[in-house]
Amino acid sequence: MSLIEACNQLNDVQRYEVRGLLDDGAEAGSYRFGVKVLGGLDQGAELCAQDPDVSLVDCMGSPDNYTRRKVVLTDAGLDLGRFATLIHPHASVAFDAQIGSGSLIFANVSILSDVVVGSHVTILANCVLNHGVRVADFAILASNVCLSGDVVVGSASYLGCGVNVKGRIKIGAGALAGLGSAVIRDIADGETVVGVPARPIARVK
Repeated sequence: MSLIEACNQLNDVQRYEVRGLLDDGAEAGSYRFGVKVLGGLDQGAELCAQDPDVSLVDCMGSPDNYTRRKVVLTDAGLDLGRFATLIHPHASVAFDAQIGSGSLIFANVSILSDVVVGSHVTILANCVLNHGVRVADFAILASNVCLSGDVVVGSASYLGCGVNVKGRIKIGAGALAGLGSAVIRDIADGETVVGVPARPIARVK
């Protein structure tokens, strides 16, 4: 909600009206974050069918479910092309950077030259993506992540708060780097690393 409110207050070009929240874990008619719950995710396809102007916002993602976001959305029958791309007015995005559809860029994010961000990527506040970074679809960068130049972040991966990644490192698909980790070596697909320097502790099944 904070990202939508900021876009409405500070952006003279686009305005958004929040219709409600879709949440499989909440009762329809209840309220979460001050927003009425309309129903589960399966209601999204119906809303889109009823109104061609409806856009969805992908707010999913935590260390518990980050690898399943695409599956959950598609299983609910949602058209991934109907998700809005939201960029906070106080984010700094280089003129030649590319941001994919359905991605969310929060306040004080710095995205430098020749960065490519895929679709349905979430980049939380105060992250820095230096030149040449590539972030694949459905990745999540928690607050204060810093990616040095030419880092490659794989699809459906999760970088916890305060993670720092050395230049030219490759982070595999479905990988997780824990809170405050310093990543100085490549991370394999599905691998979980923690610490300074980051070391593997588990592999996602």
